[in-house]
Amino acid sequence: MSIEERVIQLESVVATLARLMEKADARAMRDAARTDSLERHFKMLTELAVRASERADGADVGLAGMRAAQANADVRIAALADAQIRTEDALKRLIERDERRDSSGQ
Repeated sequence: MSIEERVIQLESVVATLARLMEKADARAMRDAARTDSLERHFKMLTELAVRASERADGADVGLAGMRAAQANADVRIAALADAQIRTEDALKRLIERDERRDSSGQ
């Protein structure tokens, strides 16, 4: 093989290597853009997960408050029911006493 043929062959190899380097650089830039996009989306998803967790914690606190209020309301309702029963019993005794007075002629 002559020197000229070797030079031509080397020039061809260098041109091929230059094309491969350009393709590698383009691929690296695309990959960098994809990586940046993935990082942004991952950060966004992380923030959304944190907010959802905070809302869930707030909902738990609100639910606990509602349960306490319900328990308090149940206690009050029971107390009102007891008071109603005592009032009815007292009224019944008053009516019976009044009826006994009327029947005894006083």
